[in-house]
Order: sequence, then C-alpha cells, then structure tokens
Amino acid sequence: ICAINDFYTNVAVWVGIPLYMLNLSINLVLFLLLLVPHILTPMVWQGIKSQLNKSYSTISNENDKEFYNWFLGFTDAEGNFLILTLPTGFTFKFSIGLHIDDLHVLNYIKDKLGFGSVYAYKSNCYYNVTKKEDILKIISIFDVYTLNSSKRLDFIDLKKAFNLYINRTELSKELTNQILDIKNSMNIQRTNFKLPEIIITKSWLLGFIEGDGSFSLSRNTMEPAFSIKLTESQLPLLIGIKKYLENNLGLDSYSIEKLNCSSIIMIGNGKAVNDSKPLATLTIKNIQFLNNYFVPFFNECKFISKKGLDFNDFKIICKAIYIGAYRVEKIKNLILKLSLTMSNYRLSTYLGTVEPISIPEINEIINAKATIEHLNDGRLIDIETKKLIQTRSSSSIYEIIKSSHPGGSEKLIKPNLAESAKELGIGFNTLKKQLDKQLLEDSVEYKGNKIKRIGVFRAQAIKDR
Repeated sequence: ICAINDFYTNVAVWVGIPLYMLNLSINLVLFLLLLVPHILTPMVWQGIKSQLNKSYSTISNENDKEFYNWFLGFTDAEGNFLILTLPTGFTFKFSIGLHIDDLHVLNYIKDKLGFGSVYAYKSNCYYNVTKKEDILKIISIFDVYTLNSSKRLDFIDLKKAFNLYINRTELSKELTNQILDIKNSMNIQRTNFKLPEIIITKSWLLGFIEGDGSFSLSRNTMEPAFSIKLTESQLPLLIGIKKYLENNLGLDSYSIEKLNCSSIIMIGNGKAVNDSKPLATLTIKNIQFLNNYFVPFFNECKFISKKGLDFNDFKIICKAIYIGAYRVEKIKNLILKLSLTMSNYRLSTYLGTVEPISIPEINEIINAKATIEHLNDGRLIDIETKKLIQTRSSSSIYEIIKSSHPGGSEKLIKPNLAESAKELGIGFNTLKKQLDKQLLEDSVEYKGNKIKRIGVFRAQAIKDR
C-alpha cells in the first residue's frame, strides 16, 4: 500500500493532492483511474497498472497461498477467459460455470477474492468477472500463480488483448482486427497448445480434481477407480499429474519400481463423445495403491465442492474392497447401493430414481469384518480358509539375485512373474509353484540364483532395504 501511495504522490498531480491522503481503497483508486484513462499519458497509465499489479500480487501472496493454489487448479479445470464483442468495442470476462448444487463454491470464491459476481440460472450457476478494475486483479493473480492447462494460453491471450484495448487512443480498424485475431485463436478454436513447465502442488491438484476428477466403482468387477478425462491436447498435464503422484505419495523404492514398469497409474486414450475432441485419460484402479496411498494423501484435504462427498464415499468403498468385506453378499449389496448415490446420482436435477442409503447402512459397510489378509509379499489369503486368493492385478514385484554375474552377484528387479521366469530360463508355472509354497518372505533358489516376491503399495511399507 505504501508503494502505491508514494507512486500516486508523484503521478497524480492532476488531482491536486496526494491520493493516499484521501485514504482511498485500492478498488476505488482503480475505479477512478479506469473511469478517466485518457487524462493520463499511456506511459503514466502503464506505470500505475504496474504498481497496482505488484501491490495486489503482494496482498495475494500473503493472504492465503493454499487458497490461490486451489483456485488455480479449479480454474484449470472449470475456468474460462473470454473476449466478447460489443457494438462499441470489446469486453473481457473471466467466468466459472458449475451445476447449481455447487453454488456455494462460487460464493466461496467470490468471498475469498473480494470481487466478481455470482448468479444462478436454471440448473447452473456462474461466477463472472467483467469490470475492468477486476479484470486487472485477475491478471495480477494469474501473473503470480501460473496456470498449468491450456487455460494459461487463453489467459495470456486475454491479457494481451486487454492491454491493447485499455491503452488505446482510439478503436481503430487495425486494433479491432488485432483483438479479433486474438479472440479467434482462443478456447475451442485454439490450435497452439505448447506450454512451458508444468508446476503442480497439492492444493492445485485438489482444486483440479474438484473440477475434473472422478471417483467411481465398476459394479461388474467391484473395482474402485479414480480418473481424470481431458482433451488429447492436455496429455502433458496428465503426465505431469502422474509424475507428481509418483514423487509425493511417500512410496518406497519397490513401489516406485512397480509404478515405473506397470500401468498402475494408466494414461491412455478415451473415446470422443459425439463431435467432441479426442480424449486423454488418467486412471487408477489398483486397490492397494488407492487405499494405502492415494486416499490417505487427500484424506486431510478440505474439499469445497460436492466432489468431497464423492471422495468420502469412495474412501469407504476402497476400504471395504481392500479388506475383502465386499465378499459378503450383504456388504456387497450395500456397497453397490452406496455407489448408486454418488456423482450424477446425487445431483438435485437427476431425473432418475435414487434409493437413498441410510447412515446405519453406511456404518455397516464401515464396520464390516475383513475376509482377506494381505501378506507382506503382496499376495492375498482368505482369513478363514488360509487359501491364496487370485486377483486381477498384482501388487508384487520380483527381486532376483544372480550369482553367475562376472563381477559377483547382480540384483535385478522384474515387474511380474512372467519376466522373472524368462530371466531365469524357467517355466512360468514351475516358478509360480515354487514361490507359492512360501507363505513367508523367504526367497526361492534356482540354479544358484535367488528370487523373492516383494509386496508393494502396502499399508505399512518396508522402506528401502
């Protein structure tokens, strides 16, 4: 604030007195300056904007970094930067549109930022920023907190066009065409998607998941799944999210090896819907990874949107699947019932019939007894029969100590049993039988080589050995 006051003392001589003596707010100063921009020379006007940018950015930095990073991620998912044509020129708009059930989210954003407007229309609600002084504040925020998606490119374009428009001496045909060219290369008309470095934080990821993340259950296979679907051009962002998860969930070295040589965090192509653009998807289905690492990572985060309700239900479902409670028919039916109250089923505008699940029924899922024991080597056994349980996906990795290496013993890590058998020159079934005989962490010897099955993504993972 002091910096702004000093600046106005020097440049605002046209008022007759220093503006800081009037004890005006930054917002009012912005309003006055935007009301009479032609009184000032372009150089002075640019200097004032620069000072306001710095001051607002400083306030933003000191106010609530977690919120701004969350807001950044939420904007990457749900925000839009727009240039609108008017008979007399252009207007610039930042907008977030949500389902009416998330109206409170937009009011939360408005209250935290201190500007903009919120309105509801039918089944949707909108947060809009259109005033020139408020667009300047939005620019200040996203100059400091950098967007990660193609929304960053739309922001840069809006900022460029806004500066051209606000600094105009007249709205010439040349300037009009220049702004129209920028407008016509933004959003769905964009062809350039090249982005600089992607920087992901936990708060950013939470905000992005609240916008574009999905928690679900495959009812045929009883597999919980977390997924993000974006347009194919956003593939680098999904890769960035995958790398962030790999590096920030506290995984042990064996679990990281498993991630690096498997599709636990799978990135693939999704089907385009109707005439939409091709999709890229990030999907996680491994129950050990979800229950023991992914869910705990976000468990203490404060969700703002209704996505938090889905996460809480997803957490309950993941635990029930992990401990094998779903193998009891009654619990399985309750899990299915819970899943049919999530996502679109919970919307106030959902037209189908939803059978509500009671709190006692939810507690029955939460308190259900385990039927599965997770061994340290990644296998599962039935608690009652003590028999091994076959699963769709493996949560094991294989360590081979080869004694025939010229320089002494050599340690190799293989992602699955098939590659381990191939490395040792032994049949798959033969090796499997040998390893399945061991219910402890003992290794198996074959022709002087040792092979050991090691569990990954365990609840209490043994760290680097």
